[in-house]
Amino acid sequence: MAPTAARNPAQTQRDRSDQTRARLIEATISCIATYGYPATTTRRVAEIADASLGAIAHHFPVRLDLIKTALDEVGQRMAIDLRAQAAAVSARTEGRTPALLDLLWSAFASDLFGVWVKVWIAAADDPALYDALAPLEPALSATYAAIANDLAPERLPRTEWTRRVAVALDAMRGLALTLTVQPRPTPVTHDPWPTTRAELTALLDR
Repeated sequence: MAPTAARNPAQTQRDRSDQTRARLIEATISCIATYGYPATTTRRVAEIADASLGAIAHHFPVRLDLIKTALDEVGQRMAIDLRAQAAAVSARTEGRTPALLDLLWSAFASDLFGVWVKVWIAAADDPALYDALAPLEPALSATYAAIANDLAPERLPRTEWTRRVAVALDAMRGLALTLTVQPRPTPVTHDPWPTTRAELTALLDR
């Protein structure tokens, strides 16, 4: 049996460094989801990630770098999830519009979108945070639009479909924001999505 080749020490160090960085990003996302943006301090993130403050400083010299990277990861995960499910909607011969709406809503109703909202609310009063996050929003919005446009019905001009989809996305975004930040009974006893989906289906299919 041939001996196992020894790993390059430099490569091993890079692997450890990459793993630490990934843990810090994951811990930041988890911390925002659980405790909110203001409570997501570098010290708390380090504790959750089982890393040192020095490791955070090495990978993310300022807290803003860590937050921006974490939110970029959130946006990428949401986009990947949407694209992965879009093929199933495209294959449908009936009920494509409500299925499309359910697909888009699954992103807005996700825990990841809750993290997205919490950071963006904080950015409203923090110009530096806003400037750091501003480039991230168009990419996620473009993913929503691209998936919807790929499922545009042939009977409608593309411009008309795009306009209707934009209205639907605004409605879903608003509902998701309300559900994320509005105080409500626990557990929630009423799901507003079925009614909203019915109205949006009527809008898109008329």
